[in-house]
Amino acid sequence: MFSFQAMYMGAIWVASRAHGYVKGYRPLLDPHSLPGNAIPANWWHMGFMWPWIQRKHAHFNHTHDLTTLIPLLMGNGTYFAASVGVVKQIWGNDARAGLVKPVDFTTESVWGTSIVSANGEDWKRHRRVVAPAFTTKMFSRVVEESTSLYSSMKDEFGSDQVVTNLRSLLHRFTLVMICRCGFGMPVSWKQGGTSQDKIDIFDRALSVASSTLVHRLIFPKWVWSLPIKSLRHIDQSWKTVLTLLDSIAASKQAQYSSEKELGEEHAKDLFTKLISATEEDSKYTLTPSKVTGNMLSLLALMSTLVFLGLYPEEQEKAYQEIRREVKSMADMDLRDVANLKYVLACMHEAHRLVPATINLPRDVPEDMIIRSDRPVQKDILIKAGSRIIIDTMAVCHNPQTFNPSRWHDVPDHDIIMFGSASRMCVDRRFAQTEVVCFLAHFLWDWEVETVLLDGETREECFERIMAGASLYGTVFGLGEVPVRSGFHVPTHV
Repeated sequence: MFSFQAMYMGAIWVASRAHGYVKGYRPLLDPHSLPGNAIPANWWHMGFMWPWIQRKHAHFNHTHDLTTLIPLLMGNGTYFAASVGVVKQIWGNDARAGLVKPVDFTTESVWGTSIVSANGEDWKRHRRVVAPAFTTKMFSRVVEESTSLYSSMKDEFGSDQVVTNLRSLLHRFTLVMICRCGFGMPVSWKQGGTSQDKIDIFDRALSVASSTLVHRLIFPKWVWSLPIKSLRHIDQSWKTVLTLLDSIAASKQAQYSSEKELGEEHAKDLFTKLISATEEDSKYTLTPSKVTGNMLSLLALMSTLVFLGLYPEEQEKAYQEIRREVKSMADMDLRDVANLKYVLACMHEAHRLVPATINLPRDVPEDMIIRSDRPVQKDILIKAGSRIIIDTMAVCHNPQTFNPSRWHDVPDHDIIMFGSASRMCVDRRFAQTEVVCFLAHFLWDWEVETVLLDGETREECFERIMAGASLYGTVFGLGEVPVRSGFHVPTHV
């Protein structure tokens, strides 16, 4: 017994010494790499979802800005950033220190290099191409398409109706918006069953691909050759998406070349703008296949509606703002959307409580100093070759309560869920515009009430809903939560 204890303590000492004796976790296996990330959380293993499971008391009850996770049997040691201050230092040093996104934490193996997975000069090249595509005209297009699409889907709701497929409806809304504003494809709200029209084929294939990204990431290539119908269907859907995207890109490239003299306003969708960017400066040319890697992003409206349904007093504030600022929903424009500051704050608060990502890793190629304020102020040396992971859940989940007012007059660079400094999410305004537009239309027509179980309090319902959150593909979010919709009776404002 003494010998085992001595060996165990010795292993901890050696591992901790390599990480500057920074306090932290000492599991048997690394929960972020195989085999640890395939084992569910239990009494002896943290599990990949540990940042969410331990969000209330992680990092020693949120008393440490920086901790370590050092596996004793298998896996590499990692630093964990658990405060806004440390996170801003990491993002602030991202380009200067040459921090690297680990390939095993990105979708590069599926979509190739993109602004999401690129590093260094390659990332700068992607950003130079992508950022200018997000223009005021693009955001106005988002407002117009949101209005049109909501008009097609609003019959899914009714007075005193319990909606049990809200997440599916919102996923469809997001997917159609991506097709229309992202790819310039006029996809309808109702999916075209067996139609052989190119748009309907793309719509069906993209629906499958968007829900099977994790399968594509973790399964080796030989798996897709197995005589299993479901696997073959997934594989064929992915091949269809990639083939059609290359075909569409080539077509748009030719179209843009012929219309180039007519002006930039003819490039109305994001995909065409990206294609046009590849022709304007050969130094930063991207192939159609590479451009498609910048396109797939899914937005989560679910948590915002569920929390507004759970906190009617906050929903009423958002509703009153919509009635006050928007004179006509049919004619809502980008200026109206910009005035819906409380509605946007509701989205930010829901996003804070249920972030889309669990963690954001960076590999450190050279020594870096991090200033930590808790539990005591000190400089911590992060040695070259180390990995540091931003624990998004810990950073965002202190405090725990739903309070949109906390985002009043907060500058963009302090909305940590969208990144910071040069690493601020390039398409954040696209997401914000889309979400606010949908919420404005929905809350204008409907009151939403999150359905409680018999005898359940609001606080108990909140905890139950949060406990059901999980990874869906590569995006973290709430599962299906039943809500009740009812006609919103206009009130004087």
